[in-house]
Amino acid sequence: MTKKIIRTMEELSREIDVSRPTLSRYFQDPSSVRDRTRAKIEQRLAAVDYVPNFFAMNLNRKRTKLIGVVIPHLNDIFQTNMVNAIELAAAESDYRIIAQNSHNDPQREVSAIETLRSMNADGIIISPLGEASDTTMLRRAEAHLPVVLIDSPALGNVEDFDFVGNDNDQSVRLMVDYLVRSGHQPVFLPMPEVNLSPVERTKAYRDSMTRLGLKPEILDISNASVDWNFESFGYELMCGHFAAGRYTQATLLCANDRCAMGALKAAHEFGLFPAGKVANFRIAGHDNDVLTRFLHPGLTTVEQNVTRIAREALQILFRRMAEPRSMSDPPITRRIPARLVLRDSV
Repeated sequence: MTKKIIRTMEELSREIDVSRPTLSRYFQDPSSVRDRTRAKIEQRLAAVDYVPNFFAMNLNRKRTKLIGVVIPHLNDIFQTNMVNAIELAAAESDYRIIAQNSHNDPQREVSAIETLRSMNADGIIISPLGEASDTTMLRRAEAHLPVVLIDSPALGNVEDFDFVGNDNDQSVRLMVDYLVRSGHQPVFLPMPEVNLSPVERTKAYRDSMTRLGLKPEILDISNASVDWNFESFGYELMCGHFAAGRYTQATLLCANDRCAMGALKAAHEFGLFPAGKVANFRIAGHDNDVLTRFLHPGLTTVEQNVTRIAREALQILFRRMAEPRSMSDPPITRRIPARLVLRDSV
């Protein structure tokens, strides 16, 4: 049977014969109305097609139960996984998220944050664009609602904002130690400096090699475009090296899995995996994106603890909602350790 479509609270009040104030109380908190009235509302709601307006319901509430999430690219597997983790963790506290994509564009990032402010979001979790981010705007936003950075601090303003992210020094050191212990001295393939994470991972590689008494070797990417097309970047860069006979017997440590995917494709095209087996060329990544175990060969990598990063970012956000940060309060910074994931590529 087709249900009657109801578009407004006024229509619903007339249709099911319950006053609008009582309906409003019911939708905000069903336990706030009498049991008999609640049973009547629920029985009659089942017979109509009505969805209460989210913003109207939250108009007079202290909290909208809405959290904004701003990321640079929805087509980045790691960023998408982060959004999923935040959404699941937020739902446990009866919060909903609205995700905004800045498309690696500082103006879009500003627009996304202003849009979330206009929607009275209770807080914002943002993966910033590094040097391109408008930190003045971020500070202005923080004066109105809590802001927590994830994945990367704001370049040049690390001390200004609450931050939760991967411990890049620990994760890169973990991989370098494993590769050297296994008899392989890794060459490092950085990723374009879209935020502060590439800078941190390159430094961590250099420090780890130096600590082991080895000479760091970092591929030159000074001519690379600063964008999020990491697979194309890794593929094109390594095709150039392989065509010139360079690094065909190297152990390549890539700054993230997406760069490694591109490099892996180039290695296949240049026959560096004879009979489909790992021989003199080896490759490792960083992040443990969901596709890495389905590559051929499966990619050895380190796994960021996305679930924990999401949960701790929300913990800080909820803490700041309850007690807003004053100018004299130091920011909260949490670096989450990663774990080694061994597969066939090394």
